[in-house]
Amino acid sequence: MMKQKTLAIGFAVAVVGAVAWACGPDFPTQMLDDRAATLKAVPQNTFAFEAQHLLPASDGLVAVETGRYGEASKTKPDLTPEQIERVKTLHASETGAEAFEKGGDLPADVRAYVAGAVDWGRATQDCPDTPDSSYGEALSKPPCAVFDADALDKAQASFEQVLAMPADQSVLRGAWAAYMLGEVHALRAAQAAATPAFATHRDAAAKAFQQVRARVLAGASDAQGLAVASFGEEARLSLYADGKPCVWVDLYNGEDCASSLSPTDLKHAIALYAAQAGHGSGNAVQSLASIASTVLTNPDQLDALIDGPVSQRLLVTYALSWVSPQTTDGQPQPVLTALVDAIQKHGADKVSAADRLASLAYELGRYDEAEKLVAKADGPLASWVRAKLALRKGDREAAARAYADAAKAFPRVDDPKASLETDSVHRLMGERGVLALARGEYVEAMTHMYEASMAVGGDGNVYDGELEESGAGYGNDMNYVAERVLTVDELKTFIDARAPASPAPAAKPDKDHPAEPLSLNDRLRWLLARRLMRAGRFDDAEAYFAQGVDARFGDVDLRAKAKAYAADVHDGDHAWTDIGKAEARYAAARIARENGMELFGFEQGPDYGDNGGGYQGGSGQSAETLKGDLVTAGEHQRFNDSAAQPDRRFHYRYLAADRAVSAADLLPPRSQAFAASLCMATHWMLEGPPDYNEASDGDATKPPNERQRRAQAYYARYVKQGPYVEWAESFGWNCEEPDFASARKLQRAQQVKAAKHVIRKYLPVEIAVLVLAVAGVIYLLIRRRRRAVAR
Repeated sequence: MMKQKTLAIGFAVAVVGAVAWACGPDFPTQMLDDRAATLKAVPQNTFAFEAQHLLPASDGLVAVETGRYGEASKTKPDLTPEQIERVKTLHASETGAEAFEKGGDLPADVRAYVAGAVDWGRATQDCPDTPDSSYGEALSKPPCAVFDADALDKAQASFEQVLAMPADQSVLRGAWAAYMLGEVHALRAAQAAATPAFATHRDAAAKAFQQVRARVLAGASDAQGLAVASFGEEARLSLYADGKPCVWVDLYNGEDCASSLSPTDLKHAIALYAAQAGHGSGNAVQSLASIASTVLTNPDQLDALIDGPVSQRLLVTYALSWVSPQTTDGQPQPVLTALVDAIQKHGADKVSAADRLASLAYELGRYDEAEKLVAKADGPLASWVRAKLALRKGDREAAARAYADAAKAFPRVDDPKASLETDSVHRLMGERGVLALARGEYVEAMTHMYEASMAVGGDGNVYDGELEESGAGYGNDMNYVAERVLTVDELKTFIDARAPASPAPAAKPDKDHPAEPLSLNDRLRWLLARRLMRAGRFDDAEAYFAQGVDARFGDVDLRAKAKAYAADVHDGDHAWTDIGKAEARYAAARIARENGMELFGFEQGPDYGDNGGGYQGGSGQSAETLKGDLVTAGEHQRFNDSAAQPDRRFHYRYLAADRAVSAADLLPPRSQAFAASLCMATHWMLEGPPDYNEASDGDATKPPNERQRRAQAYYARYVKQGPYVEWAESFGWNCEEPDFASARKLQRAQQVKAAKHVIRKYLPVEIAVLVLAVAGVIYLLIRRRRRAVAR
């Protein structure tokens, strides 16, 4: 017989398995984890979105910039491959004149432009390189104090030669030449800073950069995105203070030159950077952030800039996005308080973005001011703030109306003048779901979470992978409502109306064409199928499983498995013989164990089918998290009613073990099938990984957990009732399949033996009864004959 140490070793192995799931993947932040914080959060967009919507583009100019990680924007070359190679060769020329002489086979404007580029390189070869930050964007363009004046003159002449050509003959390099002419004058302006000539060169540079945009809009080639870049180059011309340029890095670090910039120049630079950002420039967004950062710390500049609509909105949105509302000691941030005070001082008619300012006032706890501001504002962001203010007063009905008003902006989120960015729209939709749940509107909550998840796409969760793994778990929150809050019939009605199944893939996946990820609708339908299976509604469940072998769901025909399980459950109760019932019960147990996750598993706790059961946790809610006045009594009741039975990790293993034991109940105790059924039930309890609360596996000083208790009880029953089998030493780990045919033979043999035993034990009585019976028959026959003779 198996020794107790065998079980102990098995449990120790299970503990080792726990290491595998202790370090799980990153999970998105769920809105339902802290509902109060979710509904209290400040309505806002990212600074990048706000910066790019200060002056939305109304033309077709496109930014072409190096990405954050050095990836370049894809552009279509405006020269043939042969011409590109020819230009590269000419750039190696000693002088522009040499390049011009050798470039006779190129278009005239390209030929002259290359000559100018060669001389520009000669003129600036001693200038310092532009430093890069860790993200790859240029921190600043340092002034070039020493350059070759003669080479610069020749470069300027070549660029002007291109610009002097008719428009139809300078399509390829006309805009490029204008841009470089602006660079030439900007270089001269930097050298002439603090002299009367500065203004002349700066004006000439500005006109050249403006000409770049005009030429591109007229049809000139802009393969390098110079038109949008020219906004930023022109903006640099306004950032001069005390006779020197105040470059990006100076603004970022709050150098003294920043405080010396005139309000007029700052407003002009902000307008140009805002126009550049409006065309999708990330560099412009950084420049605007640097300006806003330094201005917020300078009261004089702050007061001078808030009277401009663009600069005021820039400061407010930067404050919302980047500045902590409180100091380390919990007090309101002084720079934010000063900003709000300064804008209020200028008068309500001077507020350029009342909804943004209302959000900032709300963040600072200045709720009365926030209410006054949203009273004069409209749009989704204003309605969103109204919802927050209503929630603060405990008026959930008014909050729901305000959220509904904000939702009216959803169809217009792609509008260049949209008030909310896409991620903010998703969050607003999710918050509506949180509020609906708090109001006991469970189907409504499911609707909002579903809409947010569908808008995000994929599995309904969104991650921000640029700086850190974070995001919002709309899909996780939706699955929680679907699995633990809605009743099965509510969920079925919802899915039938809104979540159709997607077509099965036309071809089988292979290494070149892997299986497609599951759509959100397909995941929901699968979740419903498993809920119906757990509820014993096998016929209803069948339609929600995929038909046939669909690689998106694994390598098993789940619909066929579900039908087989239902048939086995039926036969386990209605087969003609006990062994027939036992065989069906064991078959059902096998399916429950081998395909339990796919047929019965919870999407979230305790089985975590959303990650294949590989990790315990990360999604959904628990009894410990369902606290606070935003969780209704009805939600608590529904949560409890929908709990797993038993409420343990891989709960279907317990169901499988129970069915295997119920099969053993109907088998001859001395049969191999009896021992094998109990052995397999024990095995399913021994194999890991365990629950978190079963970390005591293998620790003899602690009481056994549920899996240990069951395994020990099954083994004890086998020892008491079962037969000796060769694999008894490793009972629970090395199990044979039950031999039901042998069990039938054993049962028949036992029945015959029992009959013989009864016959031998009661033979005298049986003989006496037989004699009496025969005598009785003889008596009746004789009496019957006498009566016949008498007649």
